[in-house]
Amino acid sequence: MKKIIVFICFTLLFSLNSYAKKSNDFIIYLHHDANDTDDYQSIGTEVIHRTLHSNLGFSVTSSLGYAEVTDTNNYQHSFITWEGGMKFGYFSDFSLYAEFGIDLIELAFNDRSDDEYDYPHNNNDYNTDFENGNFEHRDTDNDIDGYVGIGSSFMIEQIKITGFVRFREISGHNWQAENHTFSGIELAVVF
Repeated sequence: MKKIIVFICFTLLFSLNSYAKKSNDFIIYLHHDANDTDDYQSIGTEVIHRTLHSNLGFSVTSSLGYAEVTDTNNYQHSFITWEGGMKFGYFSDFSLYAEFGIDLIELAFNDRSDDEYDYPHNNNDYNTDFENGNFEHRDTDNDIDGYVGIGSSFMIEQIKITGFVRFREISGHNWQAENHTFSGIELAVVF
């Protein structure tokens, strides 16, 4: 139920309409961020919300993408991402912002609160040493992926170019990402 409420709130924030006292920019972007071994590519949308005569505001973003991430055992994992995020800052021809976001696919499908406790490997009396040491039904390594970051952009006519740095928390079932710091560029069209 919590996930449904979060999803509805995110959708409502993303779909706020323009009113007489609001100045909104609608943006479609291509996004790439990487480090020495990993990368994220995505296409997404962004809506910047601010009052009519102010450049301070917030934006809501949503993107669909593909990632390749190397874990601590030097194995590369590939997966699809649907990220949702928010930016807070100064938005004009030159913009400066702080941001955060989460992977909405994991938010929707990674529900550990519904786990049952009757899995066979939870009974330590009848398991081997391998099972006792390597299985945990709550799978603590697989948290919902997320990021925090800062960025800056400049706009020429309808084209916006953004540079940013993000710290990402990335994990999967029984693995953690080796690198967490990403930098990248975003190319956008502003409507």
